[in-house]
Amino acid sequence: MKKKYVIILLIFIIIFFGLKCSKNKMEVREGLDIRLYLSREKKIIKINLEEYVVGAVAAEMPASFEIEALKAQAVCARTYAVRKILSGRKYEGGADLSDDVNECQAYISPENFKKKDPDRSGQFLNKIKQAVVQTEGIIIVYEGEPVDALYHSTCGGKTANADEVWQKRLPYLRSVNCKYCTSSPYYIKKYQIECSHIKRVLNIDKDIKTIKIVERDSTGRARKVKINDHIFEASLLRRKLNLPSTWWEFIRKDDKIEIKTRGYGHGVGLCQYGANGMALRGYDYKEIIKYYYHNVEFYKMNY
Repeated sequence: MKKKYVIILLIFIIIFFGLKCSKNKMEVREGLDIRLYLSREKKIIKINLEEYVVGAVAAEMPASFEIEALKAQAVCARTYAVRKILSGRKYEGGADLSDDVNECQAYISPENFKKKDPDRSGQFLNKIKQAVVQTEGIIIVYEGEPVDALYHSTCGGKTANADEVWQKRLPYLRSVNCKYCTSSPYYIKKYQIECSHIKRVLNIDKDIKTIKIVERDSTGRARKVKINDHIFEASLLRRKLNLPSTWWEFIRKDDKIEIKTRGYGHGVGLCQYGANGMALRGYDYKEIIKYYYHNVEFYKMNY
């Protein structure tokens, strides 16, 4: 019954978006056409799903990462896109997806990718295409439904539970210990921020006397912070102070606050630096995905 549900959903996608034949097996095969909104150019382009996945991987993960990590990212990006399409939500101009990371996942065109690193872009783009071709059509499913394939840069040693970040309990997005992301520059970082700056951006009327974390989630990340007599949501502080995560320790140093952070991103789902660390240790992309997403299976869409 559950597998039948997946098949029905994917048949719907195929019928709705149409099919095209492959021209060259060595290239990314043409498949489902989607309409993608480019937020900077303020226009919609028509692109097939597999080409879109190439651009999403290029935008979301360093191309220098191991091929198995890039393959894991490709499957996550494809699954994320399919789930968004199935939700029926439309973006600007009626587009199926957007490159605005505030509401979808990032995307970069091959042309813009080549501008970032002209000397190595061709090599890197071919590597990303290889990762996409070798995972073509594969998505992650849980109980017959494409998962919400969330991912982030660096977990800092432990991923987060989805329900503790967004009050949305998903059985496959549960916390796992991660010893694989220690090479990330964001694994542990320290910042010193002037108290006057904190006071200004948070619109606090009195000088900062005390700052402490008064509530943490089960993984150690801050949920609420007390500054003087004010309680602030950790997510707000992260945004206002431009910090990489909400996993903090505070130390007062005269007129500054030293903040030790762990990780980069919301911490839910696939840890990208962790995926690369696992790939370096010989894990393949399916093992990587199954480590970060609980009790999931794989389904291959046939275009």
